[in-house]
Amino acid sequence: MKKHRMLFTLTKTLALAAAIAFLPLSGAQADDKQAEKDTKAKPAKTAKAVKPYPLDVCLVSDEAFGGDMGEPHVLIEDGQEIKLCCKSCLKDFNKDKKALMSKVADANKKVKPYTAKTCVVSDHEFGGDMGEPVVFVYKGQELKLCCKDCLADFNKDKDGVLKKVAAATEKK
Repeated sequence: MKKHRMLFTLTKTLALAAAIAFLPLSGAQADDKQAEKDTKAKPAKTAKAVKPYPLDVCLVSDEAFGGDMGEPHVLIEDGQEIKLCCKSCLKDFNKDKKALMSKVADANKKVKPYTAKTCVVSDHEFGGDMGEPVVFVYKGQELKLCCKDCLADFNKDKDGVLKKVAAATEKK
């Protein structure tokens, strides 16, 4: 009887230890599956072939970026940068992806290309020590800056830089 009770206690202890050992694994797997579910589109990463987001508002809600929502939620879908006002819009984006991507494609057709061979802020040539240019769309105009430092300068006088691009385009 004593031997039987000891064997039963040992079995319970081993079963409990095994369950505890697998808990972190199953929890991590559940977290990974949830993260994969939450972000069916891939998060944004720096890539040469990524087209900049052509709109000034959230693709899903048409809300302005910043403000109460904070920084936009950025992702890459089929080589296209997508910006959402918040991570909550990702669910709606995934539900109606085809129509929303069509909206982005239509907006891309209206973007004025940046044709200069140098940075609009610093007049430095692209590439070299600066690396790949920072490319984005502001108010329907594609812009290319030589580096992130120029992005900070751009943010100080966005409309002034836009006027400079328009003047350069008119000269051509």
